[in-house]
Amino acid sequence: LCTLWKALETKNVFQTGTFSFGRTGLKLLRNLSLGGLSSKLRSENLGLLNTKPLYNLIQYHTDFNKIEQFSDAGKLESLCITATDYATSIGVTFYTGSRSIPDWKRHLRQSLRTPLYADHVMASTAIPIFFPPWKVRGRYFGDGCLRNTAPLSPALHIGAEKVIVLGVRRQKEVNLTDEYIAPSIGRVLSVIINSVFLDAIENDIERAEFVNRILRSYGPTPEGFRPIDLFYQTPSVTISDIASDYADDLPSIFGFLMAGLGSPKESAEILSYLTFLPAYCTKLVDLGYGDLMARSDSLKKFLRESSAS
Repeated sequence: LCTLWKALETKNVFQTGTFSFGRTGLKLLRNLSLGGLSSKLRSENLGLLNTKPLYNLIQYHTDFNKIEQFSDAGKLESLCITATDYATSIGVTFYTGSRSIPDWKRHLRQSLRTPLYADHVMASTAIPIFFPPWKVRGRYFGDGCLRNTAPLSPALHIGAEKVIVLGVRRQKEVNLTDEYIAPSIGRVLSVIINSVFLDAIENDIERAEFVNRILRSYGPTPEGFRPIDLFYQTPSVTISDIASDYADDLPSIFGFLMAGLGSPKESAEILSYLTFLPAYCTKLVDLGYGDLMARSDSLKKFLRESSAS
């Protein structure tokens, strides 16, 4: 897996040719200018980028049949993939695994037991606006973070007592300053993306730790509740800063379009999600490995100790 990531290129994830970008732009222009005249003039599956290469990459490198085989053999308890149903705005967690795991349903999120395939992965990673919605079982889905207000929930529903969370935002103090610069489109989109993709997991961890403190402070645990052991790992370096260093190495037409959103610094968060270059991906892999090794003793202790009770 590390070898695959370190060799990943933009062309492996989405089409980068001028013709592909031009065709997508014309579809978008047609939707905005003529879509109101007839639904037949509106494209059903429109994103700024064509992610067919990513689908082919996942299909080629993944044997999805082994998921069921490992589950039946007792080697895999469960696997969950969450995506957002655009028609209902409900977060749907597709899952497979032990038959002892019941379905669950909460406000604006629910589970659906099903064999997992590349389509579920594509739906879960369909970044809104940039990646097109992906059809699964006749319905269109987008990135699971859109309505995933409780990212820890699927792991808890399948019975996890210990949860390892790998964050992608460096933990640091942020203070208001007197500096004010009018935000570019790139900066506005970066703030929106941060709120969608990063805030939910941090809020859910705070909520889980708060519940843990309450349960451990007031005697016997009430029925239906249990403390959860959490190991939260965040990067020691701001990933968007790394991404901005590679802005000049992006495919020419894609780099040109990204430059229209603002400077590399202003659109750095967007770049961090859409940059797929061997040097950049290698830095991310090495960063993650180094950060975890720096906490290896804590991680070993976390895995050895019995679960919270």
